[in-house]
Amino acid sequence: MKVPCAACFLALLAGVVFATPARAQQMPQALNPQPNPMQTTGKVGNFSYGWTNGKGWMSLSDDAKVAMVAGIEQGIILSVRENWDAVGKANQQVLTDTASRLTVNGYTFEQMVIEVDKFYLQPGMAEVPVVDAYTYSLMELKQASKADLDRLADRLRKAYPMPKPVAEPKH
Repeated sequence: MKVPCAACFLALLAGVVFATPARAQQMPQALNPQPNPMQTTGKVGNFSYGWTNGKGWMSLSDDAKVAMVAGIEQGIILSVRENWDAVGKANQQVLTDTASRLTVNGYTFEQMVIEVDKFYLQPGMAEVPVVDAYTYSLMELKQASKADLDRLADRLRKAYPMPKPVAEPKH
């Protein structure tokens, strides 16, 4: 058996002892949002979250958009799976109904990408998070009424207004 040199062992130990606490103190990027024009900050429970918005969406390739839609759906199903036992039998129907309402069942991810692209072509929607565009687009595919879609669009424009242009200083 080969024994590591003392200096190597000390270097390894120093890396573990001194590197780990700094890493442990770092918050995940999603929970510690930085100013980013491709993200919109929104509240989730009692913390803020940096959601990818329409500017971020429109910068993606078609394949990346399909992957993002698939990731949103998989996140929904993961949440159901992880909370199934915790909610108790009486509330499991709520999880089932939510998963049914928020998944792309019966449609392709490519169809969802087209709908989300169309959503962001509407005026004033660039700041809306992709997850809300996803919800709107799913309602569109499932043939929600025009009135319901208009109400949701108005609510989203109000919740995530476009930033006001910064005036140039006068010289």
